[in-house]
Amino acid sequence: MSLVLCSNQFLENAGDYHSAYSFHNHLSDTLTIPANSEIAVQSVKINKNGTLSINRSTVFYVWFNQELVAGTTELDRTTGYIREVRPHFNVGDDNVLELTPEELASRLQIGLNNCALNPESTGLNVVVPKIDASGFQGFEFQFNQTSAKGTNISASLTSSDFDLVYLEGLVAGTGFTWDPATKRLTALASGGGIDKLYNVAKLQKPISLVEGVLRVDLSNANQSSWSVGLARGDPTDILGPQYYLKNINNEIWRDFDFYDFVVQAGQNGIGSGSNRYIRIYHAVKEPTANGITMKEIKYYTIAGNPFNTPANNTNGGYGWSTNASNIDSVEIVVDNEDLTVNLYAGVTKYTALTYNGAIAKDLNFKPVSDTCRSLYGKFHLSSNVAGKYLGLTDYRGHIDQDYSNPNQDFFSDLVLEGQDIGIGLSIDSRFMNDMSNPDRYTPFGVSASETLNGFENRMIVSPSTLYYPSDLSNTALLFGFANQDVLSPTSTSGTTQIFTSTNTPPMKSNTSLFVRLNDLGFNSYNAGTGSISKILYSLPRFTNAGESSGNGLFFEPAERVYLPLNNPAPLVINEFSIDFVNENETLATDLSGKSNVMLHIRPRV
Repeated sequence: MSLVLCSNQFLENAGDYHSAYSFHNHLSDTLTIPANSEIAVQSVKINKNGTLSINRSTVFYVWFNQELVAGTTELDRTTGYIREVRPHFNVGDDNVLELTPEELASRLQIGLNNCALNPESTGLNVVVPKIDASGFQGFEFQFNQTSAKGTNISASLTSSDFDLVYLEGLVAGTGFTWDPATKRLTALASGGGIDKLYNVAKLQKPISLVEGVLRVDLSNANQSSWSVGLARGDPTDILGPQYYLKNINNEIWRDFDFYDFVVQAGQNGIGSGSNRYIRIYHAVKEPTANGITMKEIKYYTIAGNPFNTPANNTNGGYGWSTNASNIDSVEIVVDNEDLTVNLYAGVTKYTALTYNGAIAKDLNFKPVSDTCRSLYGKFHLSSNVAGKYLGLTDYRGHIDQDYSNPNQDFFSDLVLEGQDIGIGLSIDSRFMNDMSNPDRYTPFGVSASETLNGFENRMIVSPSTLYYPSDLSNTALLFGFANQDVLSPTSTSGTTQIFTSTNTPPMKSNTSLFVRLNDLGFNSYNAGTGSISKILYSLPRFTNAGESSGNGLFFEPAERVYLPLNNPAPLVINEFSIDFVNENETLATDLSGKSNVMLHIRPRV
């Protein structure tokens, strides 16, 4: 009589050779089984994952901004908004799904990366099941950032990466052509009349928020009016947010052309015939109405500014028509929530505007907020002279992200869901976007490790009164965070913030499981498949402790069933090959960790 303990060697990526559901054991010496013996399973110990149930109402929320503190830093004191996340459902899926941990992790990862959290984290977040020798332990959510400076993608841009005729719906025949060889945007309309004012192009790739750069060569834009700026997505082509109040206290001279941030050389009004001056504008809350409008930032009045001269103060901006300093390029730099405008004369840089907390609030840009976290380069050029162009010398952005994609661009998602008037306007109306509100906000920049400084990830798995709206969140038990609502990272790895389950999510199992012993001479039959089988034991639905799934499940039959080995002579073996299979004899891949099977061999009775 012999007892043989068989088990797998736990390896996370063992394939079907040393996995929990299929393994081979080799003996260092041979085992001789006496003639006319029989074999049975004495006991089994496994980790059976079972399934986790989700439906289309399974919801959690995420936050990526400064940490909220009750009574001090609440939602309306930040530039952010809560994101709702649901596991991915394929077209045609049932409303309720039973999934393995691996399947659920995959669907959660898709949902997490489709919630338009931030351009610097798009597609980088990871969800994996945590499995060790004891079996399934829960999930690990890994929140990542690009952690690198923006890359200049201007040389790889093609015409399809622009909307070259953005305002053609207003005036036909206007816009630009793009030459990728020279990286030039050449204006279509010119000459007398106002058609040329509608030459506008918009890039379809968002600028990086980590040292993102938009730099344009202006050397061919003399005797011209131009605009170089950044604007949020416009998925329905209405040329700006619904609550853009272009006719209410709008200070920009081309009020039909919306930007979040823009540097312009223009006249005092359409058809005014005046000299052109370089001015800076941003779209901020209109104090007298419910919406936003374009307001000028009078950079030339700031003490110590290189453009603060009596002439510029009198004229209302640096004189582009005369261009006494020989300015030949303009640059906008984005660092998380902060923007800087530089004007260049050759290699000489003049900083026209950068954040300064010591000066008046309305002499600073508004911070980049969630309504304009995805910003796209936008350009205008108008001249009486044909063939004028702007040279795009540097654009550090995300070539792998798409224009106004609701899975990547939060404001575009709001527009397409009909929530821009509600959520979008509420964000754009906060105190930091209201230049008449004396309350100040200091924009967050970029850290030394090239990450978004001051931003923290949070998961909301049960309703929270601080991180709101989160009233639909219902995943605390499902994710393994019982009795918790707002989660902080449990660990970090470099710039990755990690959330690891604190308890094992409860699972259920409705499948039958069998032990198959390969390569020995006994016979069994599987009528369901219509074939001879090597199944030796059927595991009952419940363990001796009454469990159907989970870790450390132990099965020991009250009465063992022996099958003859059909060996009229002694049998010498040195290997046991064991599979755990379903009723159709496919491998039971819902097992994990360490599996043990005790075999009992005895002379046939």
